[in-house]
Amino acid sequence: MTVLDRKSEVTRFQILVEVAASQPQIKQSQIAASLGITPQAVSEYIKSLAADGMILSGGRGQYTVTPLGVESIIDGARELKDYSDYVLNHVVGQVSVWAAIARAPVRKGDTVFLEMDEGILYAGPNGEGANGTAINDAREGEDVGVSGLSGLIPLRRASVTIVKVPSISDGGSHAVDPDALRSSITGIVGAAGEEALAALERSGIEPDVFFGAQEAIAEAAIKGLAGTLVVPDSLAPQAIQRLEAAGIEYRVVHAGRKE
Repeated sequence: MTVLDRKSEVTRFQILVEVAASQPQIKQSQIAASLGITPQAVSEYIKSLAADGMILSGGRGQYTVTPLGVESIIDGARELKDYSDYVLNHVVGQVSVWAAIARAPVRKGDTVFLEMDEGILYAGPNGEGANGTAINDAREGEDVGVSGLSGLIPLRRASVTIVKVPSISDGGSHAVDPDALRSSITGIVGAAGEEALAALERSGIEPDVFFGAQEAIAEAAIKGLAGTLVVPDSLAPQAIQRLEAAGIEYRVVHAGRKE
């Protein structure tokens, strides 16, 4: 269950955040007043969160968020951020001017349709969904500004391949099977960690991104561009959590040498 699935999950998330912000001393009446719900409702949510191991109750308004609860807050915050970014970037476009690449020659004042293709925003004379007005002339392949956007830009999320390589304590790039690594690569390539960078170099592959690789690969997938994230074993859980929080499909491949 994710934060945005149901209103009850949103309230549950808010209560967890309220407890984390004021722990260890916070009254249920304070939470109720802050969220605009009844103290009885807060009590039920508190019981549910405690039963799920999210918070610990010490009695007399003493509550602390457990490590599991902190993890839930982080996941929820990431999900809300992704949704917020989507709303700001793809829903309220009419308050800004969008830059896109012209699919065909465009004249100022033309109605154009926007679509995302392999992570790039394009404007063309035909399509469905989001459309707006070109603010400048542009030849095919040039950038064109689009204002007065209405409708939603269709987004088709792509999947990500996570390739795990041994951490340096287990041999690092020296323990990688280059053939297994090369055969797992698809789309743009990100390297997170020095072991991943070295493993790609030993396999003759140059990564497209190194700094902020996890975020870059996730953002590309959201925009419809498939990718591969190469990570040492130690960073794999963090990478998987990031993709799951964004609702991105992924598969995990191991590129270590077989014993």
